Amino acid sequence: MIDATFTEWRPRLLRFCEQLLRNGHDAEEVVQDVFANLLAKGDAYDLDTNPGVLLFRLARNRCIDVRRKLRAATSADLEVTAREERPHVELAEALASLPFAEREVLLLTTIDGLGYREVAAVLGCSLGTVATRRFTAIQKLQRRLSP
Repeated sequence: MIDATFTEWRPRLLRFCEQLLRNGHDAEEVVQDVFANLLAKGDAYDLDTNPGVLLFRLARNRCIDVRRKLRAATSADLEVTAREERPHVELAEALASLPFAEREVLLLTTIDGLGYREVAAVLGCSLGTVATRRFTAIQKLQRRLSP
């Protein structure tokens, strides 16, 4: 069961974590930690009901932990790495400039294709909060990317 879940969800989780952390190596470690945690805890998690909500929540929480540690450990600008790795520099910079809460909602709804209810479950917030954050993020991107 865990092998099929890993194969199906790993690329989406990795993409999500890369956008949140703006570092491919850290994102890969987070995804590996999520699945290692699933293996270690065995039946503690219910992957049958809605695995996406559980997996994205675990990945999000781990990304938050990593960001906290990075802030405490160094003041290096992680955006430089993101700019070098991404071909669409303007869009990457615009996404990176969004507040964390808005960026994660936008990534989950747009890139990962989750519905508002699923995103609300992942983030533990209301549908209205998801809609507001997404709308605000899109407006900010449009203003920043407009000529």
